[in-house]
Amino acid sequence: MSYAIESKKRKFHRVLESISKPSTSEDAAKQPTSKLAPAAARDRLSGDLSIKKVRVSSSDQSDFASIRNSILKPSPPSVRVSSTSSSKRPTFVPWDREQFLARLETFRRVDRWTTKPSPINEVQWAKRGWICTDVMRVSCVSGCGGSVVVKVPDEIDELDGYDVEKVQERKQVRAKLVEEYEKLLKEAHGENCPWRNKGCDATIQHLPLANPDTAISGLRERYLNLVKMGDKLPADHIIQTPEGFDLEALIKILPEGWSTEPNKSVETNASKENNAGYQGPASQPSTPTPAAANSTALADELSSINRAALALSIFGWNAIADADAGLVGCKACFRRLGLWMYKPKENGDLTVYSSLEVATEHMDYCPWIDWLAQDGTGRANEKPDELRSGWEAVAEALKVKHRRHIRSRASMETPRTDRTMSPPASSGGEEDEEKKKKADREWWARIRRMRQILTPKTPHHKSTTSK
Repeated sequence: MSYAIESKKRKFHRVLESISKPSTSEDAAKQPTSKLAPAAARDRLSGDLSIKKVRVSSSDQSDFASIRNSILKPSPPSVRVSSTSSSKRPTFVPWDREQFLARLETFRRVDRWTTKPSPINEVQWAKRGWICTDVMRVSCVSGCGGSVVVKVPDEIDELDGYDVEKVQERKQVRAKLVEEYEKLLKEAHGENCPWRNKGCDATIQHLPLANPDTAISGLRERYLNLVKMGDKLPADHIIQTPEGFDLEALIKILPEGWSTEPNKSVETNASKENNAGYQGPASQPSTPTPAAANSTALADELSSINRAALALSIFGWNAIADADAGLVGCKACFRRLGLWMYKPKENGDLTVYSSLEVATEHMDYCPWIDWLAQDGTGRANEKPDELRSGWEAVAEALKVKHRRHIRSRASMETPRTDRTMSPPASSGGEEDEEKKKKADREWWARIRRMRQILTPKTPHHKSTTSK
């Protein structure tokens, strides 16, 4: 290699080193001088600088120490929180009910999913970590690559014109496909996917209605949301409830202030007090008794209850989005109802449907109507009469709250006697004194008789004196 090429190579490396190392104050001071110096001086100066780069001074050590400390120093809490929040939420959380409902909601669209047999319905797929991504296609939420197209032939009947052999053959094919899809609930996941080994348990559908206060507050919230819909609600006679459900009996035991919002009830009471304060003594009507006033207020409140809204709210229905949309839905099975189908049209035509079955409009697996899903055991209990569905639990919560209210009110109204107070003295004069003395003599006579009975009889020994 010639000397010219070798010198150019060295200069090229020096330029790279000068670019990689930041310029210091000393280099900045020498930079103008190097520009004015001749070429030989510049070469000698650059050579000296390259030699100095090999040696590490104390200032460089301090720079390295500061860089090392900045790298090893933990980031502030704000930075750590932002980095954590930016990370994705874990997808394998079989105990999380919110994520289970989010997966179940992906099966809501009727253009993507239709009803399947109970062993492979949307609840079973959602429990195993599957979501609906396309027409009759489910995919793993964890991204393991698992994907299944679920297609089951429709049921046929002899009434449709098919013979017995054709119907039986279709049933066998359908049962066999259901068994195969039931295996794919687990086996279609990837080898390392956690959903392959474990899914959600039966309690994931359980509605939190065990506490009466919680159940009643949720019921009241749904009722107030439905009342805001106004004339969008169907008529009372359109609402059909299951046999044995008594809506009027539940209306009579509703808590006080049920039909009004808390802030409105407070304002109403305050306005009544203010209006009463402006009335003069001459213009005041006769004041009714508290019992009559309470009965009148209770009757007014019961008459103002919206029967249709209350029936829908007891069975788990709630308003969706804007109240003007006329849509109600269930947050447990994601069934939606357009209430305009149960209202007469503006041109006078009849309703599309003559009745609204508030119970059967839910999906079959919905815990609001299925006591097995609400129970959470996943199997039939020995005493099914003791188990309740969602709407039955809400009705029972109203009854329990009413019984507690009656007991507390009865205990407050029970008169209490003060034992420390002595009975008032009677003004009888000498007769009372004689009766008191006679009672005292009889009392002491009884004490003497008891002493005689309890005192043991011992023989009396005569004392002998020494003679």
